[in-house]
Order: sequence, then C-alpha cells, then structure tokens
Amino acid sequence: MIQHAPAHRSFTALCALSACVLAACGGGGDDPSGGLGSVSGVLSGLEQGKSLVLQNNGSDDLALSANGAFAFAQPLALGASYAVTVKAQPVGQQCTVGQGTGTLTAAPTNVRVDCVSAGAGFTLGGTVGGVPGGQTVVLTTAGGEDLAVAADGAFTFARPLPAGASYSVTVKTAPAGSGCVVRNGSGVVAAAAVNSVAVQCAPLAMLPDGEWQQDRCQPSASGGVRDLWRLSIRGEGWSSVDVAVGTVNYPNGQCDGEGVASDPRASSRRSFWFQPQRSEAGAGLAVFWGNTQAFPYGHLVAPVWTRVALVRKANHLCLLDDPATLSTFSTAASLEPVVTAAVAAGQCYAPR
Repeated sequence: MIQHAPAHRSFTALCALSACVLAACGGGGDDPSGGLGSVSGVLSGLEQGKSLVLQNNGSDDLALSANGAFAFAQPLALGASYAVTVKAQPVGQQCTVGQGTGTLTAAPTNVRVDCVSAGAGFTLGGTVGGVPGGQTVVLTTAGGEDLAVAADGAFTFARPLPAGASYSVTVKTAPAGSGCVVRNGSGVVAAAAVNSVAVQCAPLAMLPDGEWQQDRCQPSASGGVRDLWRLSIRGEGWSSVDVAVGTVNYPNGQCDGEGVASDPRASSRRSFWFQPQRSEAGAGLAVFWGNTQAFPYGHLVAPVWTRVALVRKANHLCLLDDPATLSTFSTAASLEPVVTAAVAAGQCYAPR
C-alpha cells in the first residue's frame, strides 16, 4: 500500500584512406563469427549405454549417448529462431526439453534436456481458465520447462518430477491484454501426480474475485505474516468491490512455505469497499480510479469516502491512496514507474 558533422577537406581522399585502413586491418570490425551461432545445452539423467536423438527446428538430428554439454552441428544466423525437441527417446527412459525455444543471440544458449526412468516420476499439471480465443498463455516451471496452453482446461508439463522435489509454476507470458492468477503454484511432490495448480486469466480491465497476499513479509510473534486481501465483486458491471483484509501466518520470519490464512471476517482486521468510477489502461497496466470507504466488521461508521486507485500490473495488485501521487500521476501511463517501484518494495499484492 503506497502512502505517499565534422569538417573535411577531401571526401574522396578520406574514403580512399578508410578503404586502405580497413583492408590492412582485415575489415571494418566484422563479427568474427560471420553472424552465425550454434544451439547448445546440457544433457543430464541419461543412463549408461543408452542414447537419444534431438532435433532443432524439425531437422539437424543430433544423437547423444552421454551426459554433458552438447551443440547442434548446423549453424544458425543470429536472430534466427530455434526449437529443440526429442526425436527418439532412450529405451526405458523419458527425456524432456527445458528452455528449448528462443531466438539465437551471441550469448550461449542453455537448453536443458533431462531424462528419468519411465514411470519413475510424477506429472505436474492443473487447469487453466479465461484464455481468450486464438491466444495462448505460456506457463513455466522453476526448472525452465515452458508450456503453451491455447484453451481452457487441463494441462500437464511433459517433464516428470521425482517424489520430494520442489516445484513452482508461474506465468511466463500472459495473453495480450490479460493478467493471469496462479494458485497452488508451488509445493513439494508427494508420491502422486500433482494436478492442483490453477491458472485463471482475466482481462486487465477487470478486477477478478479471489485472494491476494502482500509480497512484503512482516515479523510476527509466531514467525512472519503477510497481509491478505479477499476480493469480492458486487453488483452488475463491478459497481463495487468488497475487500476483506486478513493475514497469512507463517512459522518463520521469511514467510517461506505454506502459510495459514485467517478468515478476514472473523478477525479484527479492517475491510473496505471500493467503488470504481472509471478505468484506464496503459503501459502494461490497468488503473481503476474510484472511492473507498474503510470500516471494521460488525460496526457501523459514518460513510467517509477517500479517493484511491487500484492498479493491476500483470500478476500484482496495488492500492494507491496518496493524494499527491494521484494528482501528480493522473493517467495510467504516468503511474507505471510508481507501480513498478511499489512492486519492487513489496508493497503490492500477488495472487495467493
């Protein structure tokens, strides 16, 4: 929550001199690579005596029989796209590609190919909703595996995970004009498939129902605590937003692991109503300008309304209530650096 052109004598002579200098030096600073590069990466988990075949862009077969670094033989022009896939799996194993797509630059690529024994791991997946027709949402794991989902419904990452492994699923690319909420996105794999990750996308011009917890972790008597917002949209056309404010309590001061959420309506925390007056989009965010009235549950107070703005920036939700900020930065585009600073300071909220 934010509280506040040189002269020259002979063009012909200069050109001739330049040509001589360039010839003597072997050219005018040409890229020694000739503007070409190779797609490379690391293979791990392949069992001894087994092999697999990779492809790049559907060709340039590369057979591998040992773990470690690899590189495709066919060079590509810098700026070209690449897509690494598994053409042939090793017998009794399943190999998956992480960070296998991109645009080639002068920097080395870091494609990851991981192999596990068939049936030795557990799948990671869940459901997606709110994907606009003709668009995709790209999900990614902490291990660098990307998955493009083009329709609502179930999804499963290709790479299996062993029991006891930690996982984290985030949104790498949201559909154009949308923000996506990830719930149950992190945890530890038990001896079963994970299918509880829930991804819900909505246009940035909306304030979706759901729980949002503050990025900032504050110390508490029992460890750490994050503020919790529970948004409920009321009325047709989002005429008001009921925001119940509670907490998420953690057993450590870093707010690591799974927290326990309090019921905002059963706590002494305050709540507020937000009445949007207008909305505006710009610079990758959406601003909902309006008025808010704070009140404690169970008590009637005189309606004192304050001008505020709720701002959605991708997977963050920020409340701006400083009059100076709201008057100085009066457009959505002008608020972008303010919101960026608030997110960096941990003052904004992310989906729980």
